Amino acid sequence: MIFAIVFFIQSVTASFLTGGVMPDGKVDKVVEAPKEWHAPVFGADVRVAFAPNWQALQEWNDAAVGVGLGYWNLGHEKLGHAITPYIYMDVPLVRLPHFELGLRPGIGAAFLTKTYRNTIPDGHMFKDVIGANECIGSVTNLYFPEVVYLNFPISHGWGMSLAGGWYHISNGSTRQPNSGYNIFAGEVAVSWDCSKGSKESDRVSMSDKSDKKWSIAMASTAGGRQVYYRDQQTFVIASMHAAAYWHVHPIFRLGGGVDVFYDGAYVQRDTYFGKTNLAAAQPGDCWRVGVSLQPEFVVGNFTTGLHIGAYLYDPVKELEPKSEAEKSETGRVQKPIFYAYDLLKAGSAGYPDGWLYLDVVLRYHLPWNVFIQAMTKSHLTKVEFVSLGIGFYY
Repeated sequence: MIFAIVFFIQSVTASFLTGGVMPDGKVDKVVEAPKEWHAPVFGADVRVAFAPNWQALQEWNDAAVGVGLGYWNLGHEKLGHAITPYIYMDVPLVRLPHFELGLRPGIGAAFLTKTYRNTIPDGHMFKDVIGANECIGSVTNLYFPEVVYLNFPISHGWGMSLAGGWYHISNGSTRQPNSGYNIFAGEVAVSWDCSKGSKESDRVSMSDKSDKKWSIAMASTAGGRQVYYRDQQTFVIASMHAAAYWHVHPIFRLGGGVDVFYDGAYVQRDTYFGKTNLAAAQPGDCWRVGVSLQPEFVVGNFTTGLHIGAYLYDPVKELEPKSEAEKSETGRVQKPIFYAYDLLKAGSAGYPDGWLYLDVVLRYHLPWNVFIQAMTKSHLTKVEFVSLGIGFYY
């Protein structure tokens, strides 16, 4: 069967954004504003949304896909500016004649003007100095704009919208330092809807949707990450996943699975600067095993979801004591599966990762029951690594 997919521009939007960077140990040090939100950030954004003649989007309440180009002034000389090209999906949740409520999740890249390496004072390369931006170590980073919006159509396709959301910039620890930026901002926008007058009858009807209620999937991914910026060593990371899914609706499935993680950073090694030296490490410390709840959304051949997991086997926590007093003679400390820790600082230098982990997963299904997968693993707002891989489903 041949499917005709007709793309046309649905809307063009220009917006102004303002907000703040969430307080963080590294950010506070750079802007010299401990435990406070520093000077406001400002941004601008231009988006073009497309409405492909695709049933997968019609099932999402006539959602649209689009591309955007953003700019951020991060509010401080040493944090600099960011240019953010990205793709997104516009999902209306409530649509009335003069009011719309919806979601606008996206993913893209962030190119920064200020990093650790171009803010170090002369003569202090790779030193722990106060005068540097210790938040970001790379120009090219990942960008996650996640937004809730209110749209108010006015007349002849013109409208205004108010929005608010979370914008995350990080390189996934592929290069240190990498505490990242978590921006919370509001948006005021003006849009022009070019799709007024399009005919419902022009849409393509696709009838190959599966009635399958259950499916299984297995995947493996690999990548690399750095631990300490002065050592500049990259360690191999990998993961394996197996899960079963209940297809609640054509656009949503709920799964549960087992995750196995390998992290080459947790091997016994010696380095010049010592910050990545784990003298007490044992061979099994490279492995972690957890179980996760896996809600996923389905858009045609794409699935995306936030997997929420807890470690069942995690020897790394024995290498991360809460204080010097808890260290034993072996350099390890015993912790139960669930224990108290600072959620917002989890994964930061000097703090334990904790027992909770989050995987942001994007999959594209190919023929022959094969899919490709991109995954970001984090501990709340701290990204541990980014990986790519392949999987099989049935």
